[in-house]
Amino acid sequence: MDRRRFLKVVGATGGGAAALAGCGIGPEPTEHLVPYVVPPENQVPGIATYYATTCRECAAGCGLHAKVREGRVIKLEGNPESPINQGRLCARGQAALQGLYNPDRVTDPMARGANGEWQKVTWDDAIGRLQAKAKEARGKGIAFVTGLESGSFGELVEAWTKLIGGRHVTYEPFAFEALRAGNRIAFGTAAIPWYDFANARYIVSFGADFMETWLSPVGYQNGFTRAHAFTAGRDPSMAKFVYVGPRLALTGMSADQWIAAAPGTEGMLALAMAQVIVARRLAPLPADVARVRAALDAHAPERVTATIGIEANVITRLAREFAASRGGLAVAGGIAAQYPNGAEIVAAVNILNYVAGQVGKTVKFGPDHALGGAGSFRDLTALAAEMSAGQVALLLVHGANPVHSLPAAFSQALGRVRYKVSFSSYLDETAAASDLVLPDFHPLEQWNDSEPRTGVHALQQPVMQPVFPNTRHAGDMLLHLAGRPGTFKDYLQGRWQELHRRYGRGRAFEEFWDDALQHGGIYTDVPSRPTRLGPEAGRTAEPVGDAPVLGWQPSSQQPALLVCPSPALHDGRGANKPWLQELPDPVSKITWHAWVEVHPETAAHWGVVNGDVVLLTSPHGTVRAPVWVTPGIRPDTVAVPAGQGHKAYGRYARDRSFNAFELLGGDATAFGGRAFSVRVAVAKTGDHRFLATLEGDPRELGEEIVRALPLTQAQALAPGRQPWHEEVVPPSAEGAMQGWAEAQRKRANLDYYSGEHPRWGMAIDLAKCTGCSACVTACYAENNLATVGEDLILRRRQMAWMRIERYWRPGEDGRGLRVAVTPMLCQQCTLAPCEPVCPVFAAYHTPDGLNGQVYNRCVGTRYCANNCPYKVRHFNWYDYAERGGEWESWPDPLNMLLNPDVTVREKGVMEKCTFCVQRIRGAQNRARLEDRPVADGDITPACAQACPSEAIVFGDLHDPASRVAQLARQPRGYHVLEELNTQPAITYLARVVHDGTA
Repeated sequence: MDRRRFLKVVGATGGGAAALAGCGIGPEPTEHLVPYVVPPENQVPGIATYYATTCRECAAGCGLHAKVREGRVIKLEGNPESPINQGRLCARGQAALQGLYNPDRVTDPMARGANGEWQKVTWDDAIGRLQAKAKEARGKGIAFVTGLESGSFGELVEAWTKLIGGRHVTYEPFAFEALRAGNRIAFGTAAIPWYDFANARYIVSFGADFMETWLSPVGYQNGFTRAHAFTAGRDPSMAKFVYVGPRLALTGMSADQWIAAAPGTEGMLALAMAQVIVARRLAPLPADVARVRAALDAHAPERVTATIGIEANVITRLAREFAASRGGLAVAGGIAAQYPNGAEIVAAVNILNYVAGQVGKTVKFGPDHALGGAGSFRDLTALAAEMSAGQVALLLVHGANPVHSLPAAFSQALGRVRYKVSFSSYLDETAAASDLVLPDFHPLEQWNDSEPRTGVHALQQPVMQPVFPNTRHAGDMLLHLAGRPGTFKDYLQGRWQELHRRYGRGRAFEEFWDDALQHGGIYTDVPSRPTRLGPEAGRTAEPVGDAPVLGWQPSSQQPALLVCPSPALHDGRGANKPWLQELPDPVSKITWHAWVEVHPETAAHWGVVNGDVVLLTSPHGTVRAPVWVTPGIRPDTVAVPAGQGHKAYGRYARDRSFNAFELLGGDATAFGGRAFSVRVAVAKTGDHRFLATLEGDPRELGEEIVRALPLTQAQALAPGRQPWHEEVVPPSAEGAMQGWAEAQRKRANLDYYSGEHPRWGMAIDLAKCTGCSACVTACYAENNLATVGEDLILRRRQMAWMRIERYWRPGEDGRGLRVAVTPMLCQQCTLAPCEPVCPVFAAYHTPDGLNGQVYNRCVGTRYCANNCPYKVRHFNWYDYAERGGEWESWPDPLNMLLNPDVTVREKGVMEKCTFCVQRIRGAQNRARLEDRPVADGDITPACAQACPSEAIVFGDLHDPASRVAQLARQPRGYHVLEELNTQPAITYLARVVHDGTA
């Protein structure tokens, strides 16, 4: 092919395919380039557009900014204006993109044919069938089950269900019923208050996993970090954090002290602490304290110490510290609310806050959480009983999957319902058992709103056109069925007329609406309302004596099993997203499957090791689970994460491991919730499997990778006086080294490397980092990282550029347990060991200090990875972008989430962290066009932008006024493996812990 012909083909069709065909390397299909004749409004090719919306991956309601390129959303970030998450976002929020572009979404309405097979139908046919069934079912039982809907859609469902003579049941598998019931017992209200972690000075968590799945994890983690982090020169009383519970999870890893109380006794400990405060008058006593005095006296430390398993002097010390802080905050939930006495435990913790004078200060009723209206497990079990009795003729389900979370009772009852309709976007277990599936829009494609907290009116708007055009908004369907004109957007705007009257400030509605859309909603302050003890507060007392709290005495032979929500998969709704499946659990580091956590003493008693498969048998079911041995659990307790074991729900979730919900009963507790603790018998099977874990050595082997300082020592540090002496060159050689370095700089000061350049660096504060792994998923989303699947994880072929390392450490005096975590990524070394060993110069040093990697130069020798002491380089063993290939990571339409600013790497190429170089170059280009230097804060890598703890700071180390340069000069700063003289660009700030726990 000659040049003229080539240019003609390129101009007409984009001649790569034609060129290959002309060279005889084909054939390839000809793809025509169709230019914009009328460009879409607000869309400039190559320039991102941002839309504000709301995350619906959980009930927290975090604000989002959706980054859209050429009509497709490619990245989600937190909305800085949202008071819920303040610009931060967790791993589940990042992974919402994989729900939007999921290859297993239902693309068309489907009905079950006479042969039992699914058949695609038209929307007119589908709506007609539903109308006919609704008319036929009038008076015979109609029920509509949804997840928590605190906005306009929930109101519409309620109104339409009443219109057709049915009832609306709200169902969340983890609905905090114990929290609501405990508040009702203590204060006479079922409202769930807002907890002011940021202003707390002493935090005690009684099982509440507030960094994982409890109420508002991103916002509470951010507030906790503000209270618990060390800032030189600030109020020296850095908040102390004590975690109480039989199992150490992500939240407990950040604790200064872990108290492994016996399962179900957390409430006794709270009442014992309250008794000490009242009896010794450690705080001003409330006027109505007499209502609970009898309950407190029955729980004096010496009376409960044997039951709890904690010495009386420890209980007294905790009470004294809590009261003396004058800013105590005790929270209950999570594990502590999983027992049959969960409501009493929550009420006991409420009383502790009350007698310490913290209700109205760190515990604020008024700005209440929407989860106060989340329905209850009792409502669902009552519905299941009606279904079993044949009293439900029509069942509709939206935003819930009760067949997975209640596999026995609900599945059997579903068979007695005459007609089942699902509005699911995916063929999950409930949808697969239905007769009609009407696929809803994904939350990123639809209009909606919510009120996650009183005063926070969050808006959702479609950030792109529907990925599958033949799906519909469930709200539009309900309006059509109700015979009401207009779309759901019209209905939504009608409801917002009331907000316009309250907050419009004289503006026209259109202006008010556009402003709310731009900011992601309307955010107002709600004052705290005074709260007093309720009439039932005195019944908080739990029996103290020989009777076991759980009804039996847990032991290694008959342990208490806890079913805990997964930080990534939650109740299983995240299991169809490969980013979350491949995200290592913060504690176990296991991916792609479930496990059972066993204490080392218990494992030795059973004769099992990591990977041995055991049979767990409860009164309700049996599962096979691989063992993971961990010191972070009591010997009389075992724990399994929820989220796996799907029978449907797409290729990433189906037939993986076991469903932990099969071990639980189907009866509601006295407080209307579900008991997530159960007695189990354990039997060895003789089988073994390798755990798909990314855990390295759990010990630091003397390297001090994560350094820690006692609080008093950190406060005494003077600028420039580091407690760790970093001297890699002996004094006798300093002169020669300086001369050699100056000669090297002169020789390198050529061409592109001449002149002044920035030195990009990072500071990571380990006093803030909690190990939540939001940064890891953000890196996947920003940099087109491949997910490789369980088989390749077992072969250690993971591609994550960033990992969170977790190390076990003995507690004070060799007793107890402490956990240390640190993010590990490419250190962008000044003297990088990877660069000189590359035979083709694919690894090279950029003028601004980055360790660059030229992908099309790399020949895959892997010498660089061998020579990297931090082990942060990853090799593409397979072509993960090959369409239809065995290891394809982005099957259509999942490939629509790929960042066009980042190269998708091919087989045989080495890759690693680049400090999000595409963001660096973009900021430099914008600054150049605006004729200004790059300002500090202009560049934020994806990991730093997502981090809920604000632990990562990025900038120019050559700018002494930059935040990163100031942090790098702090006396807490150190470099990992500094003795190797690699001179990393990442400075770690040592973790600071309260004295006696370093």
